Amino acid sequence: MDSAPTRTGAVDPSRRRHAKVVLGIAGVCMLLSLIGGGIASAHLTSSLSDYDAPGFAVVLAQHAIQSATGANLEEGYVVVVRTPGAITAGSPLPASVAEVAALLRARPEVKTVQDYATTGNAALISDNGHYTAIVATVGSVNEKQAVAALQAAIAAQPALKGVTWLGGPTVADVQLAAVSSQDLGRAELFVLPFLILLLFFIFRGWLAASLPLIGAIFAIAITLGVMGLVMLAVPLSVFALNLVIALGLGLSVDFSLLIVSRFREELPKQPSVEAALAVVRRTAGHTVLFSSLTVAASMATLAVFPERFVYSMGIAGAIVVLAAGAFALLVLPALLELYADRIAKPSKSKSKAKTTASAGAAPGHTGRWYRIATSVMRRPIVWATVAVLVLLLLASPFLKVSYTGADASSLPTSSSAGAAYQLVQAKFSAFSEAPATVVVTAPNVTSSQLAALRSAEATLPRVKSATSFQHLGGSLWVSTVALTSAPLSPAAQQTVRSLQALSVPVHATVIGQTASFLSLQQSLKSHVPYVLGLIILIALVMLFAMTRSIVLPLMAVVLNFLTIAATFGVLVFAFQWSHLREVLGFNALGALQATSLVIVFAVVFGLSTDYGVFVLGRIKEEHDAGAEPVEAVALGLDRTGGIVTAAACCLALAVGALMLSRLVFVKELGLGVAFAVIVDATIVRGVLVPALMKLLGPTSWWCPAFLRGARQQIVLPETPRIPEPVLRAGHVAVAADPTRVA
Repeated sequence: MDSAPTRTGAVDPSRRRHAKVVLGIAGVCMLLSLIGGGIASAHLTSSLSDYDAPGFAVVLAQHAIQSATGANLEEGYVVVVRTPGAITAGSPLPASVAEVAALLRARPEVKTVQDYATTGNAALISDNGHYTAIVATVGSVNEKQAVAALQAAIAAQPALKGVTWLGGPTVADVQLAAVSSQDLGRAELFVLPFLILLLFFIFRGWLAASLPLIGAIFAIAITLGVMGLVMLAVPLSVFALNLVIALGLGLSVDFSLLIVSRFREELPKQPSVEAALAVVRRTAGHTVLFSSLTVAASMATLAVFPERFVYSMGIAGAIVVLAAGAFALLVLPALLELYADRIAKPSKSKSKAKTTASAGAAPGHTGRWYRIATSVMRRPIVWATVAVLVLLLLASPFLKVSYTGADASSLPTSSSAGAAYQLVQAKFSAFSEAPATVVVTAPNVTSSQLAALRSAEATLPRVKSATSFQHLGGSLWVSTVALTSAPLSPAAQQTVRSLQALSVPVHATVIGQTASFLSLQQSLKSHVPYVLGLIILIALVMLFAMTRSIVLPLMAVVLNFLTIAATFGVLVFAFQWSHLREVLGFNALGALQATSLVIVFAVVFGLSTDYGVFVLGRIKEEHDAGAEPVEAVALGLDRTGGIVTAAACCLALAVGALMLSRLVFVKELGLGVAFAVIVDATIVRGVLVPALMKLLGPTSWWCPAFLRGARQQIVLPETPRIPEPVLRAGHVAVAADPTRVA
């Protein structure tokens, strides 16, 4: 006889009605969220203030200058114009240059306009005399609207076509957001057909393969709607959309794959669809609950950072993870209930395998991942040593890491700001597009003290020039310092540090693009310990609640850090050292984007914990069912190894699409997450987990006596013990089921 009970295949009519109600409610919520989120997305911020570190001296000095003059020195336009012929500082303004200056003065947000004729500043003329730069300061500005209006005004002048490039920090920031959104859309459209084919191969059917795509649409829609509500209280950055789309798609695949695979495993063993779903909810559903809560909490730790760019990623990331988990736990079971036979239809090979099993063939455990696990556990010290050495070797370049930010240097030359930046760097040796500004706020400062400070500025290495101090009113004085290096380069950072360290009897603050980045970097560093503590605590508590062990959570956290270290090392090798420049197509910056690393850390830590929950949850289930520790590890990996690998491939493909972006910091995010999930699903879960659990033996499940009572207070449900006869029947069914992930 067949070892599994006969399934009726019928679904209770009341259950079908309930499933349809659930799907109807989900559809209405998704539609309302899309409408509300679509309206709210237009109000996502894209400004340089997204990177401000509130409370830092740089930001306070910028606000002081804006209060005194109305000009926000963090913003501004730089327009590069090619002149009809060579010009000098004494030449009259060509008609095209005068037209650009008039257009800028007509803009309501513009406070001052500087050209070479009105200022007598020869630095605004290129070395060969064929280009000139016009600089405009601005006040409070709606960046997106203002830049669009200025671009339209310039485009409306035929004489300016092909000879004018609109740049500057304000334009660069708007175009960074635009390029990011455009590239994300193109990348996802390019990858989507490949992802659909991969899902079809994994799920063995078009209907089943469509489930994670439905889940992704649901998760992204709900996230947009919730973000709209959050924005009523807290502004969010537009760059969070990159993470929402990538994580929504990737985690929907992860969770759907786990639920559907377990449903297919249980359906032949249970008397009805409802019974199979009940087991799925208690097992795979339990795992998805832990996983989604853990990953969401990891992402939410980014909200500790005060910078809008970073905390937006944390808030949006946490929302999309919870939305993907809600789909897997609430909506997906309704779909399985309605379309059970089509999603888990037995094949001929399955029927043949069942016949073989019922004829008395020994079931055995010969799955690929079972064999891998047992091979590793025969020589655990050797395998663990090799795996750790490989990860440490990959991590070693991170010891030489340097940091940078995002500005016009990241833009392609097809954008006006990117082209203007490159022209300034190539054609103007004396002009600095983003100079440093030294601000003195001493009430009793003397002219001799200011002269001494200005002289000290001018003599520093990598300083082109330093202007005399200008009085802005009250106790506020400013001097502009032109730098020889690109604003966010390591050389410029060192120059600004030298400016900040000048030993003169006058209190001075350095502001500007370089100084703002240094304050951002300082803010990130000061908040990292709190984020690390939170993220580790969350992982330990959640994994302890699931495994009822104190050893396994500690092991998981250590393995997570090994994965992250290897990922950061690869990013240094690929981007900072530019070894993948030709392959990935980017301009070498000689450093990594600081905020990208923070986001990669939170995402990778969460996803690594996610896969750890998948694997450890099934190992615990086998262990609770009575399997010996070594056998439980092999069986757990046999059940989940293919699922984790398939999920990692799908997630790597979805997030890896970000590498097609033209922005280097988006490429860093894509490569970092894609590489990390592949490493985690192979080296870590396939080698280090079985090797370390073999070495630990029964100690893996150790829990201190004082925690044995406390662990019962954790409200999340424990994975149920599965009776041995059912477990044995399950082994036969799984071994014979070709629809399970290989």
